[in-house]
Amino acid sequence: MGEPHESRIYSDFARFYDSVFGRVFVDHEHEVIESLNFRPGHRVLEVGVGTGITLDAYPPYVHIVGIDPSADMLAQAAAKARENDWGHIELRQGDAQNLDFPDNSFDFITSFHVMTVVPDPVRKMKEMVRVCKPGGKIVVINHFSSPHPVLYALNTMINPITKHLGWTTRLRVSDVLNGQPIKLERNDRVSTFSVHHVIVARKEDSAGA
Repeated sequence: MGEPHESRIYSDFARFYDSVFGRVFVDHEHEVIESLNFRPGHRVLEVGVGTGITLDAYPPYVHIVGIDPSADMLAQAAAKARENDWGHIELRQGDAQNLDFPDNSFDFITSFHVMTVVPDPVRKMKEMVRVCKPGGKIVVINHFSSPHPVLYALNTMINPITKHLGWTTRLRVSDVLNGQPIKLERNDRVSTFSVHHVIVARKEDSAGA
């Protein structure tokens, strides 16, 4: 297995992520996490945990595994865990496209603003589905390109610029959802004019069983 993918958003901006990028998204991420129906003993995998800015939103009665390719990001997440004595949280380095877990390992898989960063988002989605238990939930927040042809064309015009920073503007929701053994429960834009979507899907009970 090769080294985990690491974009500039992880390496160059690690020290500034919470104050620059995290503040833009964190409130809505917390709202989505707090809306999930966690039960005691549930296992949750957060793919791309970054600096751990979402970790305080999870209840202490679930076990959280957070993975990220960036050692710098994980160091900040680990510091948060130590300072808050979060014994229910486990952090490890890992690759979103090659999840080092057996099939059907987690009750919930969450991933926030990572889908457009990895080189192969379809493979990432397949991996999240694979390690999710049948009947479990997959939760994604990310910006996606508009399905409208004109708006999609406009998005692709700036893609060469954003690719240098580490993410694509060309990914559509359908690109990662189509063909997956999941049932879509939620696919909402954060606001009327937002390109950010909240996706909640349930893995089909027969998938991977």
